[in-house]
Amino acid sequence: MVDKFAAITDLLCCPDDGASLRHTAEAFRCARCDRHFPIHEDNLVEILPSRPFELPASVKSGYREGYLRAFEQPYTLSETSSAWGAEETITKSWARKRHRQVAVVQPLITQGTTPNGAILCDIAAGAGYYTLAYAHLFQLVLHCDLSVDNLNYVWRKARSRGIHNVFFLRIDYFAPPFRRSLDRVICLDTLIRGEAHDSALLASISLALKPAGCAVVDFHNWWHNPLRRLGVLPENFAENRSYAAGELPALLAAAGIDDFDLQPFIQELNADGWSASLLKRIIPPTRFLVRLRAPAIQHTSEAFERAASV
Repeated sequence: MVDKFAAITDLLCCPDDGASLRHTAEAFRCARCDRHFPIHEDNLVEILPSRPFELPASVKSGYREGYLRAFEQPYTLSETSSAWGAEETITKSWARKRHRQVAVVQPLITQGTTPNGAILCDIAAGAGYYTLAYAHLFQLVLHCDLSVDNLNYVWRKARSRGIHNVFFLRIDYFAPPFRRSLDRVICLDTLIRGEAHDSALLASISLALKPAGCAVVDFHNWWHNPLRRLGVLPENFAENRSYAAGELPALLAAAGIDDFDLQPFIQELNADGWSASLLKRIIPPTRFLVRLRAPAIQHTSEAFERAASV
């Protein structure tokens, strides 16, 4: 498989110093600091930074502890591990909601690409709903996650479906191994940990995009269920952050992003039909899908430095 890694080597860089990587049969090696990043299986590589990201003080303890556990966990092959949100572990109604979002995001992320001509990177890719659904639309897909269980689960699933154009990268999304090299990026159901976390992640996504690249991200809408947020009904989004639409421009600007489109999305409704059109006028959107374009290099770099220092 080592020769196949040549297809993505030019996309990658050292997460510590941004230098180029070279690959051998067993590892990628940083041309500057000489760190080695191990290759596992036939298409899975770990490219973690040398130390975890220093999370802002405002980040909740539950996420902080989970992030550090995931970062320190050694990679091991598993034929039985499952992923968070795996279709086999959730209700049919919740699976339908996920598949609806996959369908709605597809035209947003493929817009401006030629069939099988672009490279897609799915950051915090989880159970692989988007990776597996979009693989046939792109030349290559990079399925990126920090979780060992998530990677093992989707690696097995891709293998069972005969999908061969996916590379699996174990990364830390605060220090992804990309610098201005990606055509398309998606990062979904992840910008929920508070402004400091979300701004830092947005800045790292922007820094990974090619000058003509774009990304699709999403945010949970505070107004979708305000009675829960105000404590009138039991809270079902504990320790997570949702946003009103008016809050998003400032959050994106803090990450150096000022060129974006926002699309409301109601996850509970099918996209077509007169009843859906009527209900969309009444029900607040579940989420906001944001398609953002890569900002100027200097602007993005400065935004990431600001976000990282919060």
